[in-house]
Amino acid sequence: MDSTDPDIVFDEKGVCNHCHEFKKKEKQRFAEKTSGPWMYNEIRNVGKGKKYDCLIGLSGGVDSSLALHHLVANGLRPLTFSVDNGWNTPESDENIMRLVEGLKVPFYRYTIDLPKFLELQAAFLESSTANAEIPTDHILMATTYEMARENGITHIISGGNLATEGIMPKAWGYEAKDLRFIKAVYRKFQGKPLTGLPTISLIQYLINRFWRGIKIVNLLDFYEYDRDAAIKLLQEKYGWKDYGDKHCESSFTMWFQNYYLTTKFNIDKRKAHYSSMINSKQMTRTQAMERMLETLEYPEIMPRKHFMKYPKKTYKDYPNSEFVWNLLSKIYANIKRRK
Repeated sequence: MDSTDPDIVFDEKGVCNHCHEFKKKEKQRFAEKTSGPWMYNEIRNVGKGKKYDCLIGLSGGVDSSLALHHLVANGLRPLTFSVDNGWNTPESDENIMRLVEGLKVPFYRYTIDLPKFLELQAAFLESSTANAEIPTDHILMATTYEMARENGITHIISGGNLATEGIMPKAWGYEAKDLRFIKAVYRKFQGKPLTGLPTISLIQYLINRFWRGIKIVNLLDFYEYDRDAAIKLLQEKYGWKDYGDKHCESSFTMWFQNYYLTTKFNIDKRKAHYSSMINSKQMTRTQAMERMLETLEYPEIMPRKHFMKYPKKTYKDYPNSEFVWNLLSKIYANIKRRK
């Protein structure tokens, strides 16, 4: 990590705040790791008498694929699904079906209004804000809660994990939950209100989390997650195919990370991903620096100059609910500490 994160702070030994924060999170993760068997039992008990024990979204990537493997290996009955936003690579779709068919689990492909979704993505690119992945992330969250609610599921299994995602500067993006911001960007650049896509408001989010009691479980944090070992296991058991760097199972995400962010905003997410893996002892700093010298590849899915001509902006240039989300985050963090 370096000063492309404007909030980075180094101590007298040259160690940055991200490394210090990672160590704190790792200490907490390790302490909670032993509750893995109880976590599985809780999911089984809540699922008794129901068709499914839990819900998991599949991207075809390593993280969600390994999480599904662990669920079935521990006797759980997951409902799996994938959101078709038009950008999945053939490899990612094949990986999903290899896992689903190999593990014999129910699968649902959630389709959305693709022309409308492309309008929303175009609006975010024209907004000239850094996180053009907010449309995808928000819709994934909205559809996940929708499917959990409709199927009476209270445990959503996530592939999110500390080992490969523990470091990500806040300044590099913005809250994908902020529906007010999303609607403002769409109206500004499409000239009409946003309709016809799955969305989730602040009130709906709070109802799902705290009234319906729907939980998010970062399953891989209950294991000593090694990405290379996971790839080997998935390849041997299911014929899973590697797609390269993190999140490159989506052609849009690959273009967004490897061209749009690096060229326009001087943000290279490999720095955060590799730094996480250095802290989780899956990579040395020397190895990471060598990989940083490799040329980034990306598909030519967008005109190169079209979205580069707009002056850079931030989410603060548009109506948003940052204050509310920050307040909720602080309240939630205090609740967790007291527990």
